[in-house]
Formats: sequence, structure tokens, C-alpha cells
Amino acid sequence: MVKRIDAIQRALKLRQTLLRGDKLLVADFSETLQGKDTSRVIDLMPDVETGNYVFRAKVNVKDIDPIAASKYGVDYFDVTKKDDSEIEDLIKRSEFDFPLWYKNDSGFEMRRVGDFNLPFILQVAGCNFHDGTKVGGCTYCFVDDVSNDGIPGEGKSFLSYKSAIESMLQAREKIHAAYQEHGLDLGIRTFRTSGGEPTIALDWILNAWREIDRRGLDFVGQLDSNLSTGPLVDQFENGGIYEQDILRKLGEYPIKVLTAFKGTDERNIQENVQAMTSLETQLYSLKKFIGAGFDIYPQLYNPNPMTLKSFLERVDSEVENLSLRIHIGPLKLYGPNSERLKCQADQLGVDPGKFIADKKSEWDSNYSHGCEIIDGYLNDTYGVGYRDLVRSDVPLKILKK
Repeated sequence: MVKRIDAIQRALKLRQTLLRGDKLLVADFSETLQGKDTSRVIDLMPDVETGNYVFRAKVNVKDIDPIAASKYGVDYFDVTKKDDSEIEDLIKRSEFDFPLWYKNDSGFEMRRVGDFNLPFILQVAGCNFHDGTKVGGCTYCFVDDVSNDGIPGEGKSFLSYKSAIESMLQAREKIHAAYQEHGLDLGIRTFRTSGGEPTIALDWILNAWREIDRRGLDFVGQLDSNLSTGPLVDQFENGGIYEQDILRKLGEYPIKVLTAFKGTDERNIQENVQAMTSLETQLYSLKKFIGAGFDIYPQLYNPNPMTLKSFLERVDSEVENLSLRIHIGPLKLYGPNSERLKCQADQLGVDPGKFIADKKSEWDSNYSHGCEIIDGYLNDTYGVGYRDLVRSDVPLKILKK
């Protein structure tokens, strides 16, 4: 396996290559396995300035989307013919409940939930868990290695925030027209900055949102984070790279944050991400987001069933009700992680087919046991089951700084 890198030092190095003036290095999905995996419903979309295909869309809840339901062979759930409670109950139990994150925002209507179901996504082309090799980063990551290594060149493109905004405006006109053919009045409102690790480029993201606000656009946002960079944000503010209170300033905009817990104990986390980071850093980074006013949505990946309960007890002792907001993400085999695992197997001199099958079996077991454990914990602690509540209805409060 790869040597575990220091996540903060890697982020500092990536900062040198990811920004060029007002432009950010992002993934170009044209020739990637991820691009093929994620363009079954909506085609990849170009930067209006360069023509490079640096944007993708993802239908979060397939059931409520007529095109996705047909493509994936699921029964179409027509929200225009359902009441609010029926819509809410379906989405809150879905693998990706993301559209309900905006439930309590001004202007949200349950029967227009589809407007929040299809985010416009760009990916920062560097992750500080990734060492730049074919086997680096989170073992289960669905992003191609070339999209995460932070090296300008093939498979990447520099993107200005103004061009990103204009590209979204043009893309949603075309997508709106496509859905009209299916009798659906659908807009795209969610501007999602994923990665890679977006917190390495918070200044670019803040400038984008200032421009969105200046233009009076009705965008809402999603920001992803691997919860490793809280100390980095402090360092960048102290060193003048970021303006002071950058997270608080960004938190004034309607942005939800997907905060990714990468495990439940030190060994579990570091084996998952193949980098040096800690649960302490994950919690510190998460509390920085909450303290800045963000509405956060924790996703937990490949938990260790032996330490999951103690993990839940700890996070609840530091942030009130946090376990009620945690969802465990199922891990699937896609093109990029299958290729990564094959390369790891080759390095180890073992049979790739068996190695991949064993790894997938481990992921599935940890997921199923994890869901049972969190369900029991929530029932014992709060008297509710796992996924019984809408996450945006759960208040959070920092208890321990």
C-alpha cells in the first residue's frame, strides 16, 4: 500500500498548483471513468469559456426524476400527485436525502423539491489525502486519480468563478427544456463545489458566491469537505492567504456542507484515507463549520463496527444531537475505485478479482452492521430510529469547543 502522507502538508503543496490568478484547477471529466459513470441521465456540461467538460450533474433521488427513474428501472414517484408528508418520507429514507437539506430555507416548496435534486457540480482537482499515485487517497473514492492529484495538464482545466456561474445558467436552460419534454417544470438551483478538497480554495468559492449574490441569482449551494483542513484554514487566515473569518463570511450564503467522517477511530480513518489525519482534526474541522453558521450534514464512510458506538457517544458529547444527523454512506464499486484496488492488488502481488471482492465484502459488512448499530444507539438515546427524522429539522449546538 502507499505510504501515508501528512494531510496538512499535502494541502499546502496542492495550494501552489490549484490556483492561478482568479482561476481554479478543476477536473475535466471528458476521458474519465467517473465521467462515464455519472453521465447516464445528464450529459457532461462544458465551461462556456474553454469548452472543456468540467461540470457534471447527479440525480440524487432517482425515484422523483422521470428520466432517471426510466434509466435506472425504478418506479417513478410523481411529486405533483403526492402530499408533502409522502414526499418527505420517501426522500428522508433515500440514499441521498440532499434535496431535503433546503427544507427550512425561505422559498422551499415540497412539490418543487426536484429543483434541489439535480446539482450542478464542479470538482476541485486535488485532494490532500491523495499522494498523486494510482493507488493514493481514500480506497473507496469514486474520483479518478488524475482528477485528484493536483497536477495541471491532461484531465484538468482552469476555471474562473464567473465562467462557472455563466456555465450553470446556460446548462440549466438546456436541462429545463429537456425536462419540459417529460411534462416537468424543473430548474437547477444547487451550485455544488466538490472535489478533491474544496476548503483548499475557499477564497475562490467565496468570490463565486459574492458574484452570485451581486447578480441576484436564486442559487443555493453545497460545499463538500473531508474534515481534515480546519487547522489549514487557521493557518491560511493567519498567513494572509485567506481573509479573516472566511468561513463565517461564506456561511452568510445559502450553502449546506457535506461533512465526511472518514471512520470512527484513528486506525479506521487512516486506513480508509491512506493519510495521516485524526478524529480530533475531523471534529475540530466540523465544529469550525458549525461555529461559522453553516448547516452541516455528516456522511460517515466505512465505519469500524467495534468503535462506532463510542464514536457516536463522543460526537454527541461535543455537538448536541449530532448523531441524529449522521448518515452512513454505502460504498459501491465504480470505475475509478475498481481500478485503484486493481493497482493495489498488483502492488501486493495478489489476485485482483479476489482482492476487490474481499474489499467490497468488507465495505458491505461494515455498512450493514453500522446501520444496525446506529439504529440501536438512536433508539436507546433518543427514542427514534435511524433515518426516522428529516436531518434539516434536527438542531445542533456545540457543547465542547
